[in-house]
Amino acid sequence: MTSEREDVNKELERRRALRKKRQAQREKAERERRALFLRLGAAGLVILAVALVIIGFTRNDPAPAETTPPQTSQPAQTRPTTPSLGESQEPQAGQNLTTIHIAAAGDLNVTDQMVASALTMYGYDFTSAFLDVAPVLSQADLTVLNYEGTFGGDGYGTETGSAPFQLAQAMAAMGVDAVQTANSASIRSGVLGLQSTIQTLNTVGIQAVGTFADSSAFRSSGGYTIMEVQGLRIALVGFTKGMDNLGLPEGSRDCVNLLYTDYTTTYDEIDTNSIRRVLRNVAEEQPDLTIAMLHWGSEYNEGISSSQKKIRNLMLENGVDIILGTHSHLLKGVEHDTANNTLVAWSLGDFYGDGSQPGSNYSIVLDIEVTRDNVTGEVTISGYSYTPIYILQPGDSLAGGQRVVRINAAMARYEGNYLGKITGGVYSSMEYALKRIDQRTAEKVG
Repeated sequence: MTSEREDVNKELERRRALRKKRQAQREKAERERRALFLRLGAAGLVILAVALVIIGFTRNDPAPAETTPPQTSQPAQTRPTTPSLGESQEPQAGQNLTTIHIAAAGDLNVTDQMVASALTMYGYDFTSAFLDVAPVLSQADLTVLNYEGTFGGDGYGTETGSAPFQLAQAMAAMGVDAVQTANSASIRSGVLGLQSTIQTLNTVGIQAVGTFADSSAFRSSGGYTIMEVQGLRIALVGFTKGMDNLGLPEGSRDCVNLLYTDYTTTYDEIDTNSIRRVLRNVAEEQPDLTIAMLHWGSEYNEGISSSQKKIRNLMLENGVDIILGTHSHLLKGVEHDTANNTLVAWSLGDFYGDGSQPGSNYSIVLDIEVTRDNVTGEVTISGYSYTPIYILQPGDSLAGGQRVVRINAAMARYEGNYLGKITGGVYSSMEYALKRIDQRTAEKVG
């Protein structure tokens, strides 16, 4: 018995040390992010001065602030949770509730066009691509997205899925804390590329979710990660339906969390045992909240398969509270079940990509509000809202370049005749996108 207790204590100490290391990485990334924003602010003052002169000859009305269409739900019933086992932030005296916000975006796709758009005379710089949407991501307490690419070395673009290191820096600078790496691109650069991707993300303070350097890393982690946010311990798990029909080499099966046993062919046989194994490990950790990031469904398909419904049920029955879906590149329904305190986002669409297919040039950044009663320890998914976003192509605005922007803010700049505004054609496209976003997010699957 003493030996077992010592083993448990050692494991707890190891996990605490790992959390401290990740916290230090996030603090470093935060310092770099603040420094970046200061530099951007200085540059912005110069641009603003020029813009004010131009605006003087057009209109002087300020652009209205960005507004987010509310999609909130009624207060949910809650389920009891267990206090954190690790070093957590204690609530202040008299503070009965702790509320956090989780920002969730869809696919960030590595493509030839996005890489070419970031190339400058000084090297790669992705800052301008995310500048408009960065405040939405960085203001959240926890920010996640699906990184559909690798950091596997030279030969950047669509074919390899590999991106330059500067993209990782840009993701960290805009506030991303964790990215799903279990997806179509996981082993596009081989297992060595997968290992390089995890290492690169760790370097900038971003946690990879759903992939592991080797079987030993999988076993030591249990197939999940814990992020501590304002004293709440949030478990993140990631799974993918497959990896572009590529198979993992012998001995590397645990490097990627998979939804199917036939992940290289037909995606019919759900890998129930492996999914339950990971979720059992999570349950033993007793987190306050569990989020499953699922790369599932079919590309550019608006439907939800029976297989996806089975996986959803399997996840929710085994302790998952929130499901964040990606892969189809199209926005789909968001379902908040207040009776069972769960939320399922079937597909968050494309956060950033070529936007060449109908419906893939607009999506949302989902804001999930989570509240803990510090007296009872109960945790509630207390509501959600979203910010509509749009992928601008070169020529879509006077500013040029490929960028992701907030739709409402971009439309306001057009109406105010601001410097760098979008074209009239894009304005009309954004009007249509807003209507479709409202329709798609409200759709129920059952």
